[in-house]
Amino acid sequence: MQKEDLKKLEKWSKDEQSFEKIKDFIGDLVDERDQIQQNLDLLESAIKSDYDSILITELSLEAPGPRIVYVNDGFCEMTGYSKEEAIGKTPRILQGPKTDREVLEKLKRRLREGQSFFGQAVHYRKDGSEFVNQWDIHPLTDENGNITHWVSYQHDITKRKRAEEQLVDQKVEFDGLREESTRTVVDVDEQGNIGMANQALRELIGYSKDEIKQVTVWDIFPDQYMSSLKSRCDEQDEDAYFDREAFKGL
Repeated sequence: MQKEDLKKLEKWSKDEQSFEKIKDFIGDLVDERDQIQQNLDLLESAIKSDYDSILITELSLEAPGPRIVYVNDGFCEMTGYSKEEAIGKTPRILQGPKTDREVLEKLKRRLREGQSFFGQAVHYRKDGSEFVNQWDIHPLTDENGNITHWVSYQHDITKRKRAEEQLVDQKVEFDGLREESTRTVVDVDEQGNIGMANQALRELIGYSKDEIKQVTVWDIFPDQYMSSLKSRCDEQDEDAYFDREAFKGL
């Protein structure tokens, strides 16, 4: 305790004995507070490599929503809100026009049931910029097993989502190139079922898109090629891929 605090305590105490008792009692409270803060700092340090943001809210889900009672530094960095700005508010300060209401309803149902929730949705920083937030929410319970609070571990997965979208776009573009290629292309599995055959192959053998999915590769090519084709399929761990060049050696 500071000297100024000790002087106040001494002034308010009726005698020296009372002063010593009060001083010891408050000293114990300060030590306990410091220990709790140290444990909290250790906890944040241990999990900060796994989560960008951590917040704890009260139990009640009624409007305007559960109040935030704790946020870590990661939350402030991720959202732009200071601890003072966030505490006392609700996580709804992060929601906006593109936040998926269906995801929010699912979240609410899970929490009403006392269950954990894992999901993601578009959220908004204090400056209005968007990010994709991935939640991992769990109940906190007291010694009797009663839920008292919710703890939410959060990731900013914006970069990952963009990378996934780019991969999807590239796959769509690649599928388009295969479909329009002048080379014959067909994808088959180990049983000879046809997953995809491009336009060049369909025109060559006279099958429509729907028709070709009803036959196997064994039905398309002459009998003298079947043993070689089956042998190639047997050697594949994943879906086999054939084109006109692959059949030159058959």
